[in-house]
Amino acid sequence: MTNDITLVELPKLYENMDEATIGPWLSAIGETVKTGDVLVELITDKTVVEFEAPADGVILAIYAQEKSTVPLGYILCAIGPAQAAAPDMTSTNEQRMAAHLSKNAMQVDVSALMATPAAAPEEKPSFKAAPAAKMYAKQAGIDLADVAAFCKRDMIHRKDVEDYLKQQQQPAGAIAAPPAPAPAAAPAPVSLPVVVDPAAPLRDKVALITGASGGIGSATARRLAAAGAAIAIHYHAGTEAATRLQEELAAAGASCALFQADLAAPDSAKKLVDDVIAHFGHLDILVNNAGMLADATLSFMSDLQWQSCLDINLSAPFRLMRAAAMPMARQRWGRIVNMSSDAGRMGSANRSNYAAAKEGLVGLTRSAARELAGLGIRVNAVSPGFIDSAMTATINDKKRQELAKDIPVRRFGRDSEVAELVCFLCSPAVDYITGQVISIDGGLFMG
Repeated sequence: MTNDITLVELPKLYENMDEATIGPWLSAIGETVKTGDVLVELITDKTVVEFEAPADGVILAIYAQEKSTVPLGYILCAIGPAQAAAPDMTSTNEQRMAAHLSKNAMQVDVSALMATPAAAPEEKPSFKAAPAAKMYAKQAGIDLADVAAFCKRDMIHRKDVEDYLKQQQQPAGAIAAPPAPAPAAAPAPVSLPVVVDPAAPLRDKVALITGASGGIGSATARRLAAAGAAIAIHYHAGTEAATRLQEELAAAGASCALFQADLAAPDSAKKLVDDVIAHFGHLDILVNNAGMLADATLSFMSDLQWQSCLDINLSAPFRLMRAAAMPMARQRWGRIVNMSSDAGRMGSANRSNYAAAKEGLVGLTRSAARELAGLGIRVNAVSPGFIDSAMTATINDKKRQELAKDIPVRRFGRDSEVAELVCFLCSPAVDYITGQVISIDGGLFMG
């Protein structure tokens, strides 16, 4: 408090917090506020908070602009008497920002891209990227160094990444729903029997796994193949990874085939199911594993981000289940496993679209289980927590250690562990389990 003027600083909302992105200001300069009135929405990598006024008075100045990311101690605004002059905090805030950037600067080595001689000194531009910007750039498959060069700033926000993509003339829709991440390197091969054991529990069964080119999808394909099932490998853009998986399974003696489909297209689900049945003669197991992220805070989420996430994570499983239900009912046997997420059961800041879709999938699972139980079809959901995968690859070591503290087993899960649970639910022996949502998260969710 100086001359009855309160300088409102960005506070520490939780341990290890060091910055926040400024959301919408809910109060304006010249507006009278009382202690406890909401001033602004603060967005961090953990939560979104409606920050309240710490004092009565008039808002004399707002120093932190919407969509900017500022460090702890940054002066957000000034509150004081109506006739008081707003203090100039430009120098103070610049010093605090500079100190923050110096402490946390991310060093990016772009020497390989610049093709400089080995003996030449490497230039390592320093810049800081907000978590949302890192995730968006990862999904879009672009280098943050290119974005930094484009916007000529030391602090990169999601908006800078969007502007860079616009400048690159990306296809319509790429801004709100970035392309699927590039296929990860092939996982270490898992030993499969060269000759399937005649007693294998899934012998003579056909399993369709969507998104099988990804980590959990490919691990599930390996596990079901080891149990004797023929594998229909679905993929969208991960052609190389899907082909590697097919070659690996075929070399191990498993029956398998590739099926490409964009599940965002309404007609693609039925065609995919029809194609699998035409190839193998029947379909016994459906694993709805394909998924996508289109992260944004609630205040800044576009309609396209919302809809594209629901299309892949909820509408596509519905259409696939609709297409597979009748063929399974005719043979009086079927297993459907939907890949939900603890993000839906617990909530997930900056992923309201993903959480809503995954929790909607839970309702769909239970409803379908009730409808199809009398036809010999069992429908369950698997709800992974933090699993080592492409979706968690952008989490740095410090953040991983922090997250692991809240997990009773103190580590992230493995895709092979998820695959083991899926295989269990697909077994003919598991006939008395349906309509269940089983978390596999190291004890994170115990609701």
